[in-house]
Amino acid sequence: MATNNQNNDSHGPHNSVHPEDILEAFGLDALGAEEELSVQDHLDGCDRCSDVVGRYQATAAELAGSVQIQEPPAGLRARVMQAISREEPPVSAAPVPQLVPSFGDRLIDSRLVRTLVPLGASLAMVLVVFAVTMNVRISNEVDDLKQENASLQTSLNSNLATMTAQISEASVAKSEVMETVLKLQQASYELAQPDNVSLELNPPSAGSSSQGILLVSHDGSRGVIMVSGMNPPTPSTDYHVWLMRGRDKLWVGKISVDAQGWGTVSLQLPESIMAFEKVELTASDTAGAQTDMVLQGNLVSMNTPRFVTYALDR
Repeated sequence: MATNNQNNDSHGPHNSVHPEDILEAFGLDALGAEEELSVQDHLDGCDRCSDVVGRYQATAAELAGSVQIQEPPAGLRARVMQAISREEPPVSAAPVPQLVPSFGDRLIDSRLVRTLVPLGASLAMVLVVFAVTMNVRISNEVDDLKQENASLQTSLNSNLATMTAQISEASVAKSEVMETVLKLQQASYELAQPDNVSLELNPPSAGSSSQGILLVSHDGSRGVIMVSGMNPPTPSTDYHVWLMRGRDKLWVGKISVDAQGWGTVSLQLPESIMAFEKVELTASDTAGAQTDMVLQGNLVSMNTPRFVTYALDR
């Protein structure tokens, strides 16, 4: 018998309640489907428990037969249904608005707060996006202005360099003009002196177009040479004036010649020009080596003073 109980117990569902502990509930038909199936499996293999359950069921049947069944009073059902219909449905209490503290002693409805908070968050997000967009736009405009300023600065520097070069060239030209004017003034002064004497300067060969004149004060202390028809000097060649006496040779000036071959120079005389025999105009390189004699004149013939009666044609 014990073996049968153990086998039957293994067939039941995994339940913590033993079928023998709920035999009374099984006999009264008060178990659930799962527990009823468990007990039924146990009873199939246990005769003792089957007898116990049979006695429980017989006792329940006798008890049920001993009770007199009475019909309910007439109209009970109608009275119950009428009473149910008269009952009013429970009235749900309206939600009490929750108030939250605000400015001073004033209170704000929590529903209004729940509405305004998301709206304020959305507005804040819009403002942030707008601020970022404007910041990017302003940054781009600043970069464009910087590039434009750099371009303008480069153009300004270029124009300034051009203007500076032009001013420098104008200054050089002005200096050259003023130097020429001063030379002309000196020549004019010498030409205007009634007691000055002159000496023609001639090229060594008859085929040259160069010519010149030497104007000397009556005491020989001042002298001016004017030339025309000269070949413009090269960057490595200059025209120089020399006074000759025997084997002695004295440098007394350099003539600047313009593009038309005209030039003048005031001589730097350490003593009277009358003490010398010849005057020569030579072309020399920048190293000082004489390359060619261009004009010459005999100073001995100037010992007899004579008035200047002509001027050079330009």
